[in-house]
Amino acid sequence: MKKINFLFVATAIATSVTFVSCEKNQEDSSAEETFLEVEKDVLNKITALHFNPNGIEKGMVSDIDGSQKMMYTVEGDIKMSYDQIMKMNVGDGVQSKQYRSTNLVSTPRTIRVVGYNGNDRYGLGSVAQRGLRYAVANYNALNIGIQLNLVFSTDFNASDIVAYVETNASVIAQDGVRGEAGFPSAGEPFKRVKINGGANRNNNDQMLEGLFTHELGHCVGLRHTDWNTRQSCGQSGESAGSIGAIHIPGTPGASQDSSSIMNACFPYNEGEFGQYDKVALEYLY
Repeated sequence: MKKINFLFVATAIATSVTFVSCEKNQEDSSAEETFLEVEKDVLNKITALHFNPNGIEKGMVSDIDGSQKMMYTVEGDIKMSYDQIMKMNVGDGVQSKQYRSTNLVSTPRTIRVVGYNGNDRYGLGSVAQRGLRYAVANYNALNIGIQLNLVFSTDFNASDIVAYVETNASVIAQDGVRGEAGFPSAGEPFKRVKINGGANRNNNDQMLEGLFTHELGHCVGLRHTDWNTRQSCGQSGESAGSIGAIHIPGTPGASQDSSSIMNACFPYNEGEFGQYDKVALEYLY
């Protein structure tokens, strides 16, 4: 009889522990979802700036130096902090032109780009390194007030921009060819260009050239050319309003330049700028 009572008590305790444990996990999960929910003021500001508010993601981003920061991912490949979003000014009206952000890089200057080539999970493979080299050459061939000085190294601390591989699937999907960057701040280019493992393994250096050229464009202030429709991705974006992005004279209408390397889903183009990408950059810099 004593043995039966002991087994009954033990079972009851185990059941109680399991119940409490499940309840705690549910509470933790709910708290995490609330923490990662995009705030209403962020959504309102993103919409006012005429970024596409659909699919905005919020999360902690682990950097190559081990630091972590809360960031928002906008339009699939643009990283911005809360302060960056809130301090970004609305432009002088949406017009039928290519677009830039309100933040640009101070000129004239040389920007030091480090292609991280470590043997760890962050290191760029040989094809990716070649693609980055071609992308930097695209910028240096332009008649603009910025030049990119590219080195491959494991010392990224002295860099203005560091390009590396992000292998965290929760940050960048591992399939296909994808990347992330952000906009300039206080006259400095955005410091990080990340590509996913799928891109790093891709054996097409022209595709990698296009990816790096596109993300470096964000780093110096270019927005997606088809931000208002995202038609290059087969999606729909925001309709043009009375406020929004800043137009760049001499370029065709938004979503009317299928050859732009700055389209949300950029064309193959063998990794090269479209004609009006060059016009835009030479006008800005």
